[in-house]
Amino acid sequence: MKKLYILGLIPFLISCHDGSSSSLEGQIIEEEIPKRVIDDKYRNYYEIFVSSFVDSDNDGIGDLNGITSKITYLSDLGFTGLYLTPIFASSSYHKYDVNDYFSIDEDFGTTADLEQLLNSAHQHDMKVILDVPLNHTGYYCEWFEKALLSHQKKINGETLTDEESAYSELYVFYDTLEEAEQSGKKYYRAGGNSFYYEANFSSDMPELNYDNPLAYQLAEEVFSYYLNLGVDGFRLDAAKYYYLNDVNENIKVLNNFKKMCQSIKDTYLVAEVWDSKSIIQEYSKSEIDSFFYFPMSSAYPSSFIMNSFGFEGMMRDEYLDGQLEMLNCETNVSAPFLDNHDMNRITQSGDIGRTKMQLGLLAMCNGCNFTYYGDEIGMSSANNPGGDYADSNYRTHYYWGEEAIECDDPIYSSKQTNYFGTAEEQLKDTNSILNYQKKANLLRNAYKSIARGVISVTEEDKQVNSNKDVYLLAYDKTYEDEKIKLVFNFSMNQTLSYKTELDVKHVLLSDNDVQATYLNGELKLPPYSIALLEY
Repeated sequence: MKKLYILGLIPFLISCHDGSSSSLEGQIIEEEIPKRVIDDKYRNYYEIFVSSFVDSDNDGIGDLNGITSKITYLSDLGFTGLYLTPIFASSSYHKYDVNDYFSIDEDFGTTADLEQLLNSAHQHDMKVILDVPLNHTGYYCEWFEKALLSHQKKINGETLTDEESAYSELYVFYDTLEEAEQSGKKYYRAGGNSFYYEANFSSDMPELNYDNPLAYQLAEEVFSYYLNLGVDGFRLDAAKYYYLNDVNENIKVLNNFKKMCQSIKDTYLVAEVWDSKSIIQEYSKSEIDSFFYFPMSSAYPSSFIMNSFGFEGMMRDEYLDGQLEMLNCETNVSAPFLDNHDMNRITQSGDIGRTKMQLGLLAMCNGCNFTYYGDEIGMSSANNPGGDYADSNYRTHYYWGEEAIECDDPIYSSKQTNYFGTAEEQLKDTNSILNYQKKANLLRNAYKSIARGVISVTEEDKQVNSNKDVYLLAYDKTYEDEKIKLVFNFSMNQTLSYKTELDVKHVLLSDNDVQATYLNGELKLPPYSIALLEY
């Protein structure tokens, strides 16, 4: 009798129909999942809020060297890309108000540390993208300081140098209070000056003016500097704010950014447009590679992953319909995600099965997916204080189980509940969320059709999917010469049967103690499980 290997862990056997582990009848023999190198932009990205991840120098703040020390760990989990929140010199803990784009914040390390991280990641076939806010800068950015001085001189009627003339309109300025009020934008008085500036997030984040060629010149300098260091791409923060909510003008900015980067090397760009599916679809007409698909995230009541659990799984068709809507963009690589640094985590308190299933549903989506650090160990974001400091509870420290490298929590955050154990504990537990995430990632890497395939539904599966009493969902994915079928059991408490003559290759289980079986053309899937079948 063959052994069953899951990710090179301790072998175990799938149980028979009655749930007993004493019989081998109906067992599903899974081969070890091959580790494959990804050579395109369809990757599994891991988002890291840098200050909360790994502390390498015992100052309580996560840093670049800490991330480098965990590259092998992340690669072994099947992640093929890293997305780092801003690492540039800044006055805040979150670093989205950049003071110097060409300096690494001293909390995080040095340029040499970044280069070391990039080298280590590339040795593990991982790409690295940086979060770059370029709709606004920090208030104490040298660019803004120059702009304030130059604009006041312009208002005073003084003669400007060519440089001063360019800087005088680098930001969105309003010369009078009436002009600022009529703009319909958020504005603040420019210190002791007589004019005002647009700042849609806070007074610390003045908005750049992309009617000014200097704004593009400076942006290109930033892109060029980091691409030449070895960075593989960028997350473009707040992309609908270049021209607030003006889709056509914002697309022009994004297209210019893409051309700048591509002139240096092939670059992956993913933009943040926190908006509805119809607006994201409009933005997808641009040349940017990806746009985060917010309608599936925890921040949206209509999230197709969250809603697919409705009525104990009756609404599972939301999952398939939502994917098809996501893929309905005219161009580009979709970028599905469940949560990020700006919203509640998806972890279900005490419900390990649903927590796993959500991660599995993300992994089976088309596109270039993004997992927020800590989701793979079930970190929570409960006890949200609300108000100006709500975000700090989405950014608490990673539970390594190694006190020496664990970071302090962000200012104003509440202590979070660690429901499911540390990374160290979960690595040793074959039934953990962490090992579930690992298997899901490795399957995604091994089967190209998962991320890239064309979705189709057979006539037989249409009947299965429409059955109001059996909460199964099944459909096919085809990419090049590879064709697979995915079968999902959305029920929280029922083992369900699916008739098939296909080869059952792998199963993602919410509970390894309740196994799937396949006998005489009948696949039995336990609650919250996913099967991958090959044609």
